[in-house]
Amino acid sequence: MDYTWIGIFVVYIVLTHLIAKYIGAKRKIGYGKSVFWSLVLTPILGLPIALMSKPIDAP
Repeated sequence: MDYTWIGIFVVYIVLTHLIAKYIGAKRKIGYGKSVFWSLVLTPILGLPIALMSKPIDAP
C-alpha cells in the first residue's frame, strides 16, 4: 500500500500550525482565523492572507 497521503497530511497540518503560530498570532487576524484559512485554502494561500493582516501594535 502507498502511504504517501499520510506524509502529505502531516506536512499540511504542520505548515498550518507554523503559519498560525509564528505569523497569524502576531497579527490582527489571530491564531484561530489563520488556522481556519490555512485549512480551507491550503497553507500556501493562508500565508499571504496572514501576512496581509495588520501587525498587532506593541505597547
